[in-house]
Amino acid sequence: MDRRAGWLVAAALLGSGCSEEPIERTLQIVTGHEADTFSATPAVTKIRIQAKTASGTTFAAETTPGGTFDLGEVPEDEPLGVEVTGTTAEGATVVRGRSLTGIVPGAFASADIPVFVQRVGQWARPPGGLVRAHVDAPAAVLGEQFLVTTGGSAAASADGAADVRLGDFYDLLGLGPAVTPALPLPARTIVGRPGGMMLLGETGASAVDADGSAYAVAWPASAGSFADVAGGLVVESPSGTSYVVGATRAGTATDVVLVVSSAGALSVLRLSAARRGAAAAWAPGVGLVVAGGNTSAAGFEVLPEGGTAFAPRDMPADATEGAAAVVAGDGKMALVGGLDAMGAAANVRTWSPSCTSACATEEVAGAVLPVGLTRAQGFSLGGSRMLVVGHEATAAKLVRVFVVDRSGPTVEERPLREPRAGAAVVAAPNGTLAILGGVLEDGSPALHVETLFPD
Repeated sequence: MDRRAGWLVAAALLGSGCSEEPIERTLQIVTGHEADTFSATPAVTKIRIQAKTASGTTFAAETTPGGTFDLGEVPEDEPLGVEVTGTTAEGATVVRGRSLTGIVPGAFASADIPVFVQRVGQWARPPGGLVRAHVDAPAAVLGEQFLVTTGGSAAASADGAADVRLGDFYDLLGLGPAVTPALPLPARTIVGRPGGMMLLGETGASAVDADGSAYAVAWPASAGSFADVAGGLVVESPSGTSYVVGATRAGTATDVVLVVSSAGALSVLRLSAARRGAAAAWAPGVGLVVAGGNTSAAGFEVLPEGGTAFAPRDMPADATEGAAAVVAGDGKMALVGGLDAMGAAANVRTWSPSCTSACATEEVAGAVLPVGLTRAQGFSLGGSRMLVVGHEATAAKLVRVFVVDRSGPTVEERPLREPRAGAAVVAAPNGTLAILGGVLEDGSPALHVETLFPD
């Protein structure tokens, strides 16, 4: 059941713009498909709501589950963001929710403005879902508002199989689905941009603008083709440049990296050695780091910000495939997940990405994942903590999620609400992680989106 929480909390936002009569909007705190968000142990006893405008003005109120609150005369024409926290009797924060930062109350056609909240550190399903679930498909953020997925090996709705070229979106502002007609090609990688996206497939690439218009994109004047990078991980730099690293894919090794500038211009760079199933991440102050995926080449190599060539570093070869690279809060880089040269689950290990000679990894004793993961992606949770999402190296290939803390060390699983295979993970602009698509254990499409608010 989709719980839009009309019985939970309602809040009045009275617009104070230029109209003679102020508009009235109701801020709804919604819990989506979870019935125990406030009542689960430990229960929430107090809810705090804070709305902050772009100019820095803050409006706040407190209530209890089932109560009401009034934020007063919030400007109807100024963008704002809403933060919700639910605390226990002891003052611990166990529920959180955060809107996008561009809410303009007067722009909502409906009087209801939803804000989704969930238990921290647990996956939850926001209202609605996708019309179709894509399997083994890429995902990205479009326009800082929509989660998008398209392409993949299959797609299905509640009514059956569908064309994988169809686009499926989840609106983080309105908390509901949106769709597009068939896109120009079956995508294996999506490069997201505020005003559109670029789809990369085996046979070519297309740019799709926010209004839905699309046009073909040519491969740069260089050897190779889009088939060399399609399916590769996209790594973003602070300057807005996107790097599509073909070497992160399983299968045939490649050294091709497609560079997409913030203006959309394409160029090609090459690794010092071809790799497959490599890990890649951006290390602040260092640049793009690509590691593993080769039995004889340097253990990792680096492309500095604005650089034109990768530099192999003096570290022994690392044959690990399918791992995630994560930069922790102390600047150390970690390889998490993946399979070693013998096909066994690889140990978690760290090294300094700024190292240039006599580099070596250090195993994190005690931080051992209970199952081998492939196609892993990692995210820093600050300090020594990191989260890894991957597909278990079993016949089921279910998506598994673990939080690894190097300081313990500890490994804790964060199970999905709906176990699924072939799903995609993306960092959402409201500070959560989102899982989209895939297929459930009974073979039906996984239409619900799942999000995690890190604890």
